[in-house]
Amino acid sequence: MPDINASNHSPAVPQCFMLETNTESTEYLFVAHILTSMINGISSLTAIFGNAVVILAVWKTPQLHTQSNVFLCCLAFSDFTVGLIAQPAFVVHKIGELHGSQFTIYCTTRILLESLGFITACASLFTMSGIAIERNLALSLHLRYQAIVTTKRILIAVSSSWVSFILLAASRFWIANEDVFNITSISMVLISLLVTLIAYVKIAKCVRRHEKQIVNQSIEVGDLPGSSQPVTHRLWRMKRYKKSTLTMVYVVATFITCYTPYLSVKLLQKIKGYTVEVKTANLYASTLVFLNSSLNPAVYCWRVKDMRNAAKDMCFRCFGVKRETVTSGTSFVQPTSGHFTNA
Repeated sequence: MPDINASNHSPAVPQCFMLETNTESTEYLFVAHILTSMINGISSLTAIFGNAVVILAVWKTPQLHTQSNVFLCCLAFSDFTVGLIAQPAFVVHKIGELHGSQFTIYCTTRILLESLGFITACASLFTMSGIAIERNLALSLHLRYQAIVTTKRILIAVSSSWVSFILLAASRFWIANEDVFNITSISMVLISLLVTLIAYVKIAKCVRRHEKQIVNQSIEVGDLPGSSQPVTHRLWRMKRYKKSTLTMVYVVATFITCYTPYLSVKLLQKIKGYTVEVKTANLYASTLVFLNSSLNPAVYCWRVKDMRNAAKDMCFRCFGVKRETVTSGTSFVQPTSGHFTNA
């Protein structure tokens, strides 16, 4: 999704398909090239390491083998791809531009950035919408949740979305119609954000209603001896569900925070054109988008204690240090029955 726009724009220089270019050079633009290249070079390592740890921690820890964590791994894979390919391509792209030669390399890395950025951003947004829907189903389906929301179905849905976004990114250059591509992309983003928002609003209302019912039941009958699911236990599980759902709200909030400046710059570009000021702002905004891939693993480990413990165990093992695994009982669970990931 990050539109890293820069090239040597003059009548003698070929254009990189329909992508906007600008050859103007200023001191602050030069500083922006250097600074954003350094930031992306470093943060690509943190994105690779952080998301690899999350994926391996879930894979190696049985108590983390839940539907919600499958979605988290899909999101981590998208962020891992950003660190492994997109950010290094950004650095190579900027170095090539600063040298002012090898237009073929510049254009190739530019297309790679445009395409991979779009694919990973859409995949991340789709996955977050999937998580919001999964949170909703875990609250409403109860015993049917495990039968309906399966790991296989989640992986099929996510894989299908990746294929769709790859084809859409490729069609941008096949069709060579930027307006059609932009309208399609914006529509997908708005629909996904709307679905996510509606899902979390429904969850908030449903949780509030269930909590009120549980509290009222606790006041009226209390915990009956021999009860298979005491009221206090149900209330405790509901609180854990709320915490797990809040974790994903933090992830969505981080995504929106990182992407809002970029979308604002793109809107400004439509209004003012691709000026040197817009180009400079685009560099910083795109770098903030990439940083989102490094921030997500930190959010997971901060909010999900079991994942944090599993990640620590993996890091200790990498350095040859043995450590007892401490489970907190905070894996994602259903508010009434079954289980999903709790943070």
